[in-house]
Amino acid sequence: MFLLNRALPSRILCFFCFSLSLVAASLSSETKSAAAETYEFRESNTDSRTFNVNSTIKVDGLLETAIKSGQSRTLKLDVEGKLQYLERRLPGKGRDAEALRSLRYYESATANIDVQGQKTFARGRDKHRMIVAEGTTEGLSLHSPVGPLMPSELELLNSPGDSLPVIALLPQSEVEVGEVWTPDRWVLQSLTGLEAVLKSELTCKLESVENELANISFQGKIEGATVGAQTEIAVTGKLQFRMNGHFISHLEMEQTEKRSVGSVSPGMKVTARVNWNRTLAVGTGPLTDEALAAIPLETKPEAKYLSFEPPWDVRLLLPRDWYVFHQTSQVAVLRLLEKGSLIAQTNISKIPSVKPGSHTSEEQFQQDIRTSLGANLIKILKAENLSPADGKFIHRVTVAGKANEIPVQWIYYLCAAPSGRQISFVFTVDEKLVDQLDNRDTDLVLSLEFLEPQAPPVQAGPAEASERK
Repeated sequence: MFLLNRALPSRILCFFCFSLSLVAASLSSETKSAAAETYEFRESNTDSRTFNVNSTIKVDGLLETAIKSGQSRTLKLDVEGKLQYLERRLPGKGRDAEALRSLRYYESATANIDVQGQKTFARGRDKHRMIVAEGTTEGLSLHSPVGPLMPSELELLNSPGDSLPVIALLPQSEVEVGEVWTPDRWVLQSLTGLEAVLKSELTCKLESVENELANISFQGKIEGATVGAQTEIAVTGKLQFRMNGHFISHLEMEQTEKRSVGSVSPGMKVTARVNWNRTLAVGTGPLTDEALAAIPLETKPEAKYLSFEPPWDVRLLLPRDWYVFHQTSQVAVLRLLEKGSLIAQTNISKIPSVKPGSHTSEEQFQQDIRTSLGANLIKILKAENLSPADGKFIHRVTVAGKANEIPVQWIYYLCAAPSGRQISFVFTVDEKLVDQLDNRDTDLVLSLEFLEPQAPPVQAGPAEASERK
């Protein structure tokens, strides 16, 4: 009996402890259940709705331009841009970044640019309001379905924090408030447009869900190269996802970039601040089902060529591995890059016109080459005439020589229109890279088009200006 009574408190204690554990487990389960409500954030690749996007971009900082070997000049930069466009999704043509495609109609695209007090204003052309946007690992690719964009137009439309790649920041599975996730490695590269990545990190966090509005923060850093220049970028921002509409409705993002001086771009230490609102549009506007159906799934390379128009009433079609490096009223300098490495440079100049139907003689052109190169010339390797279908005269001269004791080839072109107007090209390529140039010089020259001369703008007199007021 003594043993039984002695054991009884122990049994009661065990039962009491067991009961407490059940209560604790129940309370824990209820707390966990309340805290673990999860949410899904998705924008379908097949979403057929039309969105209206209003975006402002402000950029400030410093540009660093090379003056001569070992020397540079620092310039203050201030840019304020505004983009407004309608957007509808197009069928994706692959996975990851290639699943992101859209058709846009730009109602407005402008930028005020101030470089060290020199102010310019940029505006998109009316004929290129319709734009196809396609995701790639190296960033957003934009082109017009009706004709080639100008380099300045492409630069105007390319904005940090674009509405299409931002979609890839959303989680791939359900998350709860406070949860952190890491998007796929390609997402930050696509968002920032780096061509080659050395290091990358990006995290997102669901901060809150209130009144059908989810707030998501993100931050990341990426190091690598773009257009051959070493680049470091840091991004921080927040976006809002509208739960009852299932779409991202707002973005605020700050991107700081440090870039070294490259073969085709200046060095920079700049900060870009992007702010956009995205709403459901009433109707489709110009982005009809027929307009979307007319966009092919596969984009031909030539659809992405750029139209380069130096101030001599001529036009060239540039594949996107050619970059405008420098331009004045006398000469335009283009550079060819391949995987970030400089392959060749060409100087394009207007030369004196001759009477219609004629051109500078081949002998005189070759003599001018000898005079220009002087002791740097070793040998004229080849001289030939090309036969373009549009009636232009094109004479091509290939020269072997040395520049700063480095063996190079110069390839000269004399181009004359039937009207007698003339343009010259001088391509410079390291002798070791001639095979990599692979006739891309000829392709560029054959794209040359002589345009009808444009009349200079008429200045309004005092009376006319007064009437317009």
